[in-house]
Amino acid sequence: MRQLASKSLLQDRNEGHLDMMHREIDEQEIIERYVRNQLSPEERRSFEEHFFGCEECFEKLRTTERFIAGMRDAGSRGLLEGSSADAAPERTWASWVFPALAASSCAVVALAVVASWTLLFQMPRLRQQLSQASADLSAQREAIAALQKQVNSSTQAETNVPLVMLQATRDVQAAPNEAVLPAGAGHLVLWVEMPASKFRRFRLQVETEDHHPVLSLDHLERNSYGALAVGLPAEQLKPGEFRIMLSGEEPPPASLLAEYKLRIRKS
Repeated sequence: MRQLASKSLLQDRNEGHLDMMHREIDEQEIIERYVRNQLSPEERRSFEEHFFGCEECFEKLRTTERFIAGMRDAGSRGLLEGSSADAAPERTWASWVFPALAASSCAVVALAVVASWTLLFQMPRLRQQLSQASADLSAQREAIAALQKQVNSSTQAETNVPLVMLQATRDVQAAPNEAVLPAGAGHLVLWVEMPASKFRRFRLQVETEDHHPVLSLDHLERNSYGALAVGLPAEQLKPGEFRIMLSGEEPPPASLLAEYKLRIRKS
């Protein structure tokens, strides 16, 4: 019984000490000063030792950081008339923010902060990603056009060499890649976007739908665009469907990287 009483007394003291520390943190605006980098090194170290083990203070710190960052950015963009985050009173912020978080209006404040964060940070990042994807697509089209021009110029007796971009798929029901070989075509150029891998050289194997080997090309390397561009003799590609396997060759051991389906039609 004495041991239980001692443990209960110790727990009450610890909880009392924690409540006193939280009051001091609120009264001295420790969290806001921490975010604003206004604490002394000793105060900062003491507070960090506390909030790493205190879920309540950790959540308040995260909320404060998001709020101040949103207010600063909104002020810098002129969204707040006649004020900015840095012009806010230094000693009165904590006196109304934390009670507001405990009240029903906390939901409105939090929603506004999240909406501001999404508008000010997420949307520009998404626009940047979209612009980058558009630029990559344009570069790919230019590369294909350059390859087509190179093939046409290097084959005096053959112009308008057909080219097909292979798209890998694991869906057996997916439609195959399709290429149309005009009459008199000597070659079909395959453009293969390379998956990320450790391999420097590759092997491309072509077989019929019933697994009859057609041809195999070894020691292939990426071009300057990071893709494989391979010319296949049209005379070996009869109308029908083919299975194309891309394998990593060097460094060994060899490994299958992707499979493609190709349907050949002749005009």
